[in-house]
Amino acid sequence: MSKNISRRQFLKYSGMSSAAALAAAYGLPLSTVLAQGNPPPSDTAGQLTIFNFGGEQQQGMYANAIERFNARYPNVVIEDLYTPFPEGWGQYITQLKLRVASGLPVDIVALAIEGAQESIAQDILLPMDDAIAADADLQALVDEVEPALHNALKGPDGTTYYFTREWNNMIIHYNPVMFEEAGLDIPAPDWTWDDFLETALTLTTGEGGDKVFGFAIPYFNFGLTPWWHTNGTSVLTEDWTDSNLDDPKMLESVKFVHSLVHEHGVSPSVEGTDMTELFMSGRSAMSGAGRWPFASYVSADFRTVDIASWPSKETATTVFGSGGWAISKSTENIPLAIELIKDLASIETDMEAVAIGTSLPARRSATENDLFNSFPEHASLFFDSLNDIKPVPSPANFAEVESIFMRHMGAIMANSVTPEQGLEMAHAELTVAMDELKERMSS
Repeated sequence: MSKNISRRQFLKYSGMSSAAALAAAYGLPLSTVLAQGNPPPSDTAGQLTIFNFGGEQQQGMYANAIERFNARYPNVVIEDLYTPFPEGWGQYITQLKLRVASGLPVDIVALAIEGAQESIAQDILLPMDDAIAADADLQALVDEVEPALHNALKGPDGTTYYFTREWNNMIIHYNPVMFEEAGLDIPAPDWTWDDFLETALTLTTGEGGDKVFGFAIPYFNFGLTPWWHTNGTSVLTEDWTDSNLDDPKMLESVKFVHSLVHEHGVSPSVEGTDMTELFMSGRSAMSGAGRWPFASYVSADFRTVDIASWPSKETATTVFGSGGWAISKSTENIPLAIELIKDLASIETDMEAVAIGTSLPARRSATENDLFNSFPEHASLFFDSLNDIKPVPSPANFAEVESIFMRHMGAIMANSVTPEQGLEMAHAELTVAMDELKERMSS
């Protein structure tokens, strides 16, 4: 039988040991520890460490959230271990695992979808469903977020570990002035790959160093994914367990991207090209991204930009990735960590995200204002895209999947191999990687 302890005792001992150790020591199921409800007293003392990432403006945004928390809990010291946007999510999550394994403090973890399943598989996070059921404020955080964003960060069995902090999609960025000068209408909501190519050909002018391209390919895994999704395919099977690179639709999609550079000449070579800079300098009329370049657009006073839906082949969709806040199993103070997440994921934080033009906020309500909708003109398309959208495939070995695919895609785009050869080799290598993942997950 579980031993009952008072809330005061719980707060006392939760400052002395990890969540799991606390539960074991007092005969309590971990679910009971998480379902205590009610925040700790304002004079509670303690220390919390956040494993965090992002840009300089985001760092300031989360520092403001920490200040709001400290206004409620002045005796709690917060250490924000802030990493600039990582070279890759594999590197970031490796650093997280090493820190946990070495016994260094980690209370709150910030992670994007690309690393979410790996962090869950490593069993380093607390499941939060019981805490959500016991806390109306946490429930509100979940209810205010679009279901697609919240669900994308759940564990394989549907358990909640993350509270959504942000998201991004891929959408077409275009220069309306260049469209007007070329005598083109703005992209229609239902435009197709054929419409896109015809538009890109019209917008491509000049030769050599003076050439202006119709489209600058966003050449990274997330940036390329909408070409697969809009053709009803993907790098992995729908359940993210096997390679899907032998799908004829993947070959068709890769050949289309390859043709933009090597057949039609509407896109520059992808090697060593800064696509955002090319677009902002007027050297390309279209590119693709989420909301993240808008901070650069605003700081450079680049206002001749609007957004349009991704062109469709088989279906009108695109890709998204969401990021979230989770609580480490090694935390020594669950109640304070929960309270800090409430500030980190608050509407005030979302409104700051809108103001600085960084990633999209978790709540649609934060965008229903003139500040968000004044620039670009069709800003509502960001959240409208959630009506038909797919997450970037993010299995527990995401870093390996991304590395395999992009290495072979690079050889294809460099014309070192044909699309057929590149995908055949990539499929063989990715099949082995996915089989190894299944073996690891079943052991």
